Order: sequence, then C-alpha cells, then structure tokens
Amino acid sequence: MRYDLGGDLTKQSRIDRVTRRAFSIFNEIGESNDIVYLTVFVDSWSEHPVSSFENDVYDNFLYYSGVEMKDIEKRELEYRYKDPDEDDEETITVQYCTKIELENLKVKDLFSAIAYREIAPESRIVGDIYLINETKKCIFHIHDSRGMDVVATDTDTLRPVYEKFNDWILDFDRNKINQIFHDQTQ
Repeated sequence: MRYDLGGDLTKQSRIDRVTRRAFSIFNEIGESNDIVYLTVFVDSWSEHPVSSFENDVYDNFLYYSGVEMKDIEKRELEYRYKDPDEDDEETITVQYCTKIELENLKVKDLFSAIAYREIAPESRIVGDIYLINETKKCIFHIHDSRGMDVVATDTDTLRPVYEKFNDWILDFDRNKINQIFHDQTQ
C-alpha cells in the first residue's frame, strides 16, 4: 500500500504530519516484541565513495537502535538501479542491516529524521531506510516526505491499516489498492 504522508503542508507542519502518519501506520501493525531488520541502502560511485557516508550510517544505527558497528552486516551489491543501456560499472549499492527487537528502535525519531532530511541539507540521515518486520512479515519504507510504502506477505496483516488509515492512501494507487481488499472479501 502507498500512503500520502506530507500533503501540501510546508516545513515543520509537513515534518510533523509525516512523522505522525508514518508512526501511526507503523504502530498499528508492529508490537514492541516484534523482530525488525533495520536496513539501509546507499549508492556509491567515484564522486560519492563509501568513505564519504559510512560514518554517518553507523552513527545513525547507533543513535536510532543502539546497535554498534560490529553488529551491522555490510554487503556490497550490484547497483540496484542499473540500466542495461548505460555503463554503471563503478557504481555499487551498499547494504547495511541489523536485526533488533522493535522496542529497542527509536521509530518516531527515525521517521522524523527521514522527513526532515529533505529540508535540511545538514541532515545526517543517509540512504534509503527500510524497516522489515520479520514477526509480521511486512516492510515499511518512507521514500521521502511525500509517501510511505507498506508491503506484507498477507493482506490480513494490512487490513487494519487499510481500514483505519484509508483516507491517507495515495490517490494515484487507491483504485488498485481498494481492488485488492475488495476482491479478498468476495
């Protein structure tokens, strides 16, 4: 499901709404004892080497989850947006991941920081951040202050947020999302 988070608000009002909406959706599904993977994807190339962002990534993990560098798995992957018609040989995607209990994650602070980074060039939030709830088998991704994607292996997991926060569903995807839930009830 795709949710509209920020709307037409500006600056602090927008950040507050993004944080409140994302946190509400996340909390509707998650429980404090759920196991969550905090996963970050960052793209790297010659002008943006790993050394230019890696300390910020580790600092974010420590601040938002209490997890230290030794407990974070790092993998270099093929560039995730590779275009077969372009030569992206030197561009890679670096994935950082750790597994924690949800109660040890500062979710609201993290969501606020993600929303804030668009208007604050000094923001130290780096990369695309995903929260993968292993217990509930779902993924949360705030792509920017405009929206959040929520994916689950079972529509029953998503039904409570679909019903409770239906008016926040992104209008562009509303018909397709409604169809998924209405087909299941028939």
